[in-house]
Amino acid sequence: MQQLKAPIPGSGAGAAAIVGLAASRSSRTRHVRLAAVPSAVPWARRILKHVLEEWELESLGDCALLAVSELVTNAVQRSPGTARFDRETVELTLKATGDGLRIEVWDANPAVPVLKEADLTGDRGRGLVLVDFLSDAWGHRPAGRGKVVWCEMTDCQP
Repeated sequence: MQQLKAPIPGSGAGAAAIVGLAASRSSRTRHVRLAAVPSAVPWARRILKHVLEEWELESLGDCALLAVSELVTNAVQRSPGTARFDRETVELTLKATGDGLRIEVWDANPAVPVLKEADLTGDRGRGLVLVDFLSDAWGHRPAGRGKVVWCEMTDCQP
């Protein structure tokens, strides 16, 4: 696995996110480990955008970018970075599925996500509603001491 050290946008000069990237061209899979901080979201979006171009799946762009934003945001918010959890990272896995894409996001919190009715007047609580709307399927599974939340999409028609 290749590791990169990248500055965290909007932070002091010394702050950095550790980005671990594993790539396999033949399997069209990318696995990225990101620091569980808010800047993980724009990093995940950048990585996804690059992968969509490389895999010629740009037609999924807007929907996939919104879905990855919501899934990584949820993972960061549920990874408090305290001694309760064994890691202070979230992990993003992107997989090409024929003509589509599978997005998987791991976090160290084993609590399962719950699809709730969105509060249209609030500033939170719409993430999984959006993922449900944008994707062909989504779900979760236990993984290690945490969980993976995933979605799959084959087209983008928001």
